[in-house]
Amino acid sequence: MLRSRNRRLALYLLIGAGMYLALCFVMAKGYLSPIRRIPVAMPPLEERSANGTPVWTTPRFGSGKVLFVMSHGLGGARDTWSDLMLGLHERGYDCVAPAMPGQDAHPDPTIGFGAKEARTIAQTVEWARTQYGEPPKVVLVGLSMGGAAAWLASEIEPGVDGVVTEGAYARFDEAMNRFFDRRLPYGSVLFRPVVWFASSMSGTRAEEVVPLDSARKWRGRPSLVIQGSDDDLIQHSHAQRLAEASGGELWVVDKA
Repeated sequence: MLRSRNRRLALYLLIGAGMYLALCFVMAKGYLSPIRRIPVAMPPLEERSANGTPVWTTPRFGSGKVLFVMSHGLGGARDTWSDLMLGLHERGYDCVAPAMPGQDAHPDPTIGFGAKEARTIAQTVEWARTQYGEPPKVVLVGLSMGGAAAWLASEIEPGVDGVVTEGAYARFDEAMNRFFDRRLPYGSVLFRPVVWFASSMSGTRAEEVVPLDSARKWRGRPSLVIQGSDDDLIQHSHAQRLAEASGGELWVVDKA
């Protein structure tokens, strides 16, 4: 009788563990391949291809002396930047906004924790320069994961002149732990297999994505770190460390 109960208990535990791991696997897939929103460029913004990456550009692209390269965050799309692109264009600046991997119309099926996104930014800069007779000054502008990617891209793309980020994380593993802990006490421990599955499927380990290291290498060149005072996901400590590491200005937006 006791042996029979022990067998049933072991079976239930095994089934429960399997369901738990299956849930973590589904969560990891959903995180890596979020629901896409593919916006349509509203005139005068133009839809173009930067060597296979869908991008939006301002009109008469290639005529300005300063180029802003804009990278959206997780769950975003290129229309994040529509108003800012048009406002900068009216002031004589060029802008290009690429779709990020796993989102918008980008052909890559999965996001990259900031690492893939950094390569997309660098490739966009490389393509954009071919559109100019004289190389422009290049300023990277990024939001959230796109901001983290902008810091990473500043290290791999030579010739960048400025970096502006908002809500960027200093370390991705810290941001991911915070993401889970906000939803459930000790969520970062309970859902650790989600991280393992996502890392395996993406080929990128969360602890290896450290924009803070890139910010240190950037130190002394123009940068601006923007942080919303009420952001409870990417906490103020991330912005503080990025600003200190890069030597850039920290701008905290009250009640944002």
